Amino acid sequence: MTSYATLSEIDSIYAQQVAHKSTIKHSTAEKRTVWIKKMLEEIIKREKDIEQALYRDFHKSGMETALTEVLAVLVELRHIARNLKSWMKNKSVRRALIFPNVKAYLHYEPKGNALIITPWNYPFQLPMVHLAASIAAGNTSMLKLSEFSPHTNTVIKEIITAIFPKEHVAIIEGAVEETTHLLKKKFDHIHFTGSPAVGKVVMEAASKHLTDITLELGGKSPAVIDKNVNLRQVVKNLIWAKYVNAGQTCIAPDYLLVHRQQKMEIESLFKQELEEAFGTDPKNSPDYARIINEKQFKRLEEALSEAKSLGAAVVSGGVVDSKELYIAPTVVSNVAATNALMQDEIFGPILPIVYYSQVQEAIDFINKKEKPLALYVFSKDSKFNDHVIRHTSAGSTCVNDALVQIMHPQLPFGGVNNSGIGQSTGKFGFRSFSHERAVADVQLRPISSLFWFPYTEKTNKVLQWIRKVI
Repeated sequence: MTSYATLSEIDSIYAQQVAHKSTIKHSTAEKRTVWIKKMLEEIIKREKDIEQALYRDFHKSGMETALTEVLAVLVELRHIARNLKSWMKNKSVRRALIFPNVKAYLHYEPKGNALIITPWNYPFQLPMVHLAASIAAGNTSMLKLSEFSPHTNTVIKEIITAIFPKEHVAIIEGAVEETTHLLKKKFDHIHFTGSPAVGKVVMEAASKHLTDITLELGGKSPAVIDKNVNLRQVVKNLIWAKYVNAGQTCIAPDYLLVHRQQKMEIESLFKQELEEAFGTDPKNSPDYARIINEKQFKRLEEALSEAKSLGAAVVSGGVVDSKELYIAPTVVSNVAATNALMQDEIFGPILPIVYYSQVQEAIDFINKKEKPLALYVFSKDSKFNDHVIRHTSAGSTCVNDALVQIMHPQLPFGGVNNSGIGQSTGKFGFRSFSHERAVADVQLRPISSLFWFPYTEKTNKVLQWIRKVI
């Protein structure tokens, strides 16, 4: 059994990191890049161990681990290594007419000591990506891993301890007690990934110290499908996006909004394409993962059972096996609005379909719910896509594909309101863990000399001139 960090160990590591953060703050771009490259080297050396750990934690296939866990991290770390020196440079801003003798620029400095709390659904990718951003920004970091992925945690701990001393980067294993203890401490930044409910707890704890915070949460991410699409292609796309990681993905399509005219065709296609993807018995598919633990399995099983009792129709799937924590790739329709499948983020391999007659009906359906982490639109009509984007709100949107927006190195990842606060990945992750400090370097004569006491008619003339030129 994994041994959790004791509270006294947490206190000791925290004190060491606070004392050491000034040293790390002054590390150069070259030094930080070396750390990132060492992470890359260790990850590549340990790929087989990572694959085995993910399989032991929730039956994740080697190919899916390579794609969604390892590749995602390698892409991010290489992007950081290539660009960090540029990101760290002072960024000049344009001179202002009323301040002709002021050289103004933005200076990026580390926030200090960071706490990163990560979830179990992508237990390798998410910790490593966010930790890399914190290291790149020049912080000391305490990385709290999920207690539900112990095998992956072991590999992460071995990778990190081979590179970093605890006063720089420390891996913390534990559950609610250890996390609660960490949240009582004063950090300069907290990065949390998880549910909105727990996000509120983290935000409340951070507020006691006015700690800066990034929240990556979730929500019910919709996919709107127009009539004029290659429906088979869209269904295949949605099957991958929904059932990768057995649906345990924060930006997975949570429900579909489909035109009523497509009802028979899309339901038939899901039956065909799910069999094509996973065979007649998905339980035997080497590509299909399992639910992480009994608690999550029971939550999903109860929601599906209640949906069926309230009149939902199972289009495909619906088979469950508690011994294996297995829920078949499932598509349902006619789900009651009061059912958990339509109220809460599903975070599992169950996909409800909601039918609409007019696009405004679909938009209204989306807007009655909290703002989602992601929104997907499928249409050959750019006006349709633009209309849906302009009349809804979401953390991110992908048009005619799904999930891939998170992989784009030049785009930020993050939510809005209930689905999150702040942004991550790439340059945006570096910025989240940095303070963007405004610097006005006044040269020659002080600007304020124009307004020194006592105020005179000359002061008034200067004021009037400024009002004319601004």
